[in-house]
Amino acid sequence: MTESVILTEPVRVVANFGAAVAVLSKDGVIRRASPLSRVPQLVAGDLVFCEAEKNTQQLRVVELIERKTQLARPDRRGQSKPLASNISHLAIVCAKPPGIDQLLIDQFCVAADAAGMGAIIVLNKTDLLDDVEVAQAEQWLACYRQLGYSAISINTRSKPAIALLLEELERKSVALVGASGVGKSSIVQQILPDLEIRTGAISAATGFGAHTTTVTYWYNLPGEGALIDSPGVRQFTVAHLSVADVRSGFIEIEEYGHNCRFSNCIHTVEPNCAVREAVGQGNIAAWRYENYKKLLESCAG
Repeated sequence: MTESVILTEPVRVVANFGAAVAVLSKDGVIRRASPLSRVPQLVAGDLVFCEAEKNTQQLRVVELIERKTQLARPDRRGQSKPLASNISHLAIVCAKPPGIDQLLIDQFCVAADAAGMGAIIVLNKTDLLDDVEVAQAEQWLACYRQLGYSAISINTRSKPAIALLLEELERKSVALVGASGVGKSSIVQQILPDLEIRTGAISAATGFGAHTTTVTYWYNLPGEGALIDSPGVRQFTVAHLSVADVRSGFIEIEEYGHNCRFSNCIHTVEPNCAVREAVGQGNIAAWRYENYKKLLESCAG
């Protein structure tokens, strides 16, 4: 019988290749580990305990530490499929080319709230905006800031802008989300200029292929932050969420909703609705309220 020793320090899963995972120890060493059959499906971001065979030093994952948060999406059968874990924020990237979709931004904000995460609004490609468009963008970014969200404008060709983004990501574990073409890949390349070296190290340690478009990776950043590069979050929906989830995901609507006549008011047709009154008085942005109603229509009920 092979003798094993339990490693007392938890290690981070940085990628899952199906048959095995890549784990990163606190001293920065990447190793391959095979999960025991009793261990749930692992995802990037998980913290796990491992055991090592004394002779071969091969690692086996023996326990999953409870996840603080989980980023998931429905699979083809409608079941929730985890993509990454222990994420603190979604960084919602938008840009004029291909188009700033405020409904999609609010959809991600609601999804982040429902998953117990924060949200950061990142307006990219600001160098392609004229003065009028910059002023308009600042108006709606200011709306998010007033609600307590971090909202920044960047241009990946600007080193000060990337430095500002890195400062925002300090001590946060962040997944980049947003529509195709908004520049997420360019942001990743600027934040992780050594990306090929990092993925090469994971490949060499695990024996699996180089970076692919189907694997989610966890990368540590300076300042105790982390970036999660996940192709699975490109398509996102709130269709699996409840009316209560959507309602609480709009911060200002939830706040004014406490003053409604009915405790279960959904703020669409009910009498004495404090939310609709706040919209009429300009205390809630009309475009945010319209997005709220659209997301209500698509949710699970």
